Amino acid sequence: MAQSWYSVVEGEMASVDEAIKKGIRSSYPELNDMCEAALNYRYHEIRPALSILSYYLNGGKDPKEAVANAVCFKASFDGLHMHDLIDENGKVLSTKKKFFAKEPSTTKVIVAGDFLYVMGFRQAYSTCPKAVPYMIQASATITNAIFDIVNDLRNPEISCEKVMEIIRKKNAIEFQIIMESAAAQAGADEDALKRMGLCGCHIGTAIQIHRDMEDLFGDGDKPRCHTLLTGTPTLIMFHAMNDSVIGQAVRDAYTNTELALKDAIAVANSIKSSNAVFKCKEVIEDCKRKASEILSSLPDDRYRAALLEFIGTL
Repeated sequence: MAQSWYSVVEGEMASVDEAIKKGIRSSYPELNDMCEAALNYRYHEIRPALSILSYYLNGGKDPKEAVANAVCFKASFDGLHMHDLIDENGKVLSTKKKFFAKEPSTTKVIVAGDFLYVMGFRQAYSTCPKAVPYMIQASATITNAIFDIVNDLRNPEISCEKVMEIIRKKNAIEFQIIMESAAAQAGADEDALKRMGLCGCHIGTAIQIHRDMEDLFGDGDKPRCHTLLTGTPTLIMFHAMNDSVIGQAVRDAYTNTELALKDAIAVANSIKSSNAVFKCKEVIEDCKRKASEILSSLPDDRYRAALLEFIGTL
């Protein structure tokens, strides 16, 4: 990353990468390649960077401790995300960019994800045991959220409240937990832990809403439209399905189990020019504002400045 906010922790991030590579090596080259692909996937460097910044912002002094907290969460969360590559029918999803060197079987994706997940816990138990209860909490929340998502696939009557709950439980929880855990490693008090957790929740919510729009509209590449093709509940889909102009057409596409990609892209293009985008951007800006307000109440230093700068990039 070239952003100046990231440069504040660039040295520690190099140590994160080195520690993970040492900690997840197996005797199977293909498993190593799959794990490395997951660890290097887009966005995945953000969580550990925010963890390290949160640790220092809350008075932490030991770079090794900052790195250890980031490492265990990165490995475990990236392992969980490998399972996202498998659809509800047990098939490995294709991605808009080739993810692995060769297409693996469903079994290999599950095993590789589980391997990364367990290695994260092993790292936590050996280097930062304070993180373990947070990892368990996040894992349980994400598991429940996955069942919520599956139960509401292609449900055009889902409420906005339920969509936002899913975003918080499935996605924002990662940022909430990793920032709160980092503060705990630094010795922060209960009020500080709650502040950092809430800040992380707002950040994670904004990031996920943006990702879901990117899925529909693309970002320098062809749109994937995964959420529309699978009927996955997202905020942009909720507002599009309830739009007075395009709502019915979007609902018909959302509930169509045989929707073709070209048709999904056509529907996505209609959503892109609708009021649904404006409504989602309003929520993103509100999340950014709330996260920034929380950070602004903390002492002014380069770590707070870096976090505020990052929020500005969302």
